[in-house]
Amino acid sequence: MLKKILILITFLLINIIAFSEKSKFLAVGNVKIVRQEPLIIKREDLNITIEKDNTIKVESFYTFENVGNYNVKSTFLFWLDSNIEKVEKEDFSNKNTNNRGRYIKNIKFFSDYKKSQNLRAVIKFDENIYKNQKNENIQREWFAISKVIEPSKEGKIFLSYDLQNTNFLQTKDFTYSFELVNNFLNKNKAEIFYVNIYNKSAKKIKNIDYKGYEFKNITKNKNNEHFELLAGNVNLDDKMVINFY
Repeated sequence: MLKKILILITFLLINIIAFSEKSKFLAVGNVKIVRQEPLIIKREDLNITIEKDNTIKVESFYTFENVGNYNVKSTFLFWLDSNIEKVEKEDFSNKNTNNRGRYIKNIKFFSDYKKSQNLRAVIKFDENIYKNQKNENIQREWFAISKVIEPSKEGKIFLSYDLQNTNFLQTKDFTYSFELVNNFLNKNKAEIFYVNIYNKSAKKIKNIDYKGYEFKNITKNKNNEHFELLAGNVNLDDKMVINFY
């Protein structure tokens, strides 16, 4: 009887380890729109803070301008990619709880300073796009709000969320992706792009890789690293990777 119990415990431990390996954070994505619209990105301010408890806080401020001659009602969305957890039954509906809350929490969308309820959708697809992914099965979670911008008017969106279990201590990198469809005018070009990265964790930043831009180290406190990028006319594509020692 004791032998059977030990075998059962060993089997469960093996399955738990295998299960955890199949669930892995890969990247989080920048805000996009679902279809082509006459919108330009006047400015994007992106703040990323790596906290002492290894939570990663993301804050994004966007200013768009409608340069068309009609009201633009579009859906603004961002996404999160992870390897798929092993589940008994697949569920592709919006009620799917697979990975919900495992990596992302405290999502806040503000449209012109008014809080907006976000919608969530889940898709799964086969694609090999991350150097640290374990397999070709990726779950992508979409979070979105709708907004109307009148002709010759500007609209503002604020987005914030907390990321957890990103495992950057082991992978030694964190990926923020700008890749997706180019539905803004001028290939998603931002007239002003301002990035601040704060690192309060025990793991120090080695470098930040994004399209060859140089991030200035303006750290004033060795326990709170601070890197900054201010650039104009930036095509928001490719991936930004924060590499750690």
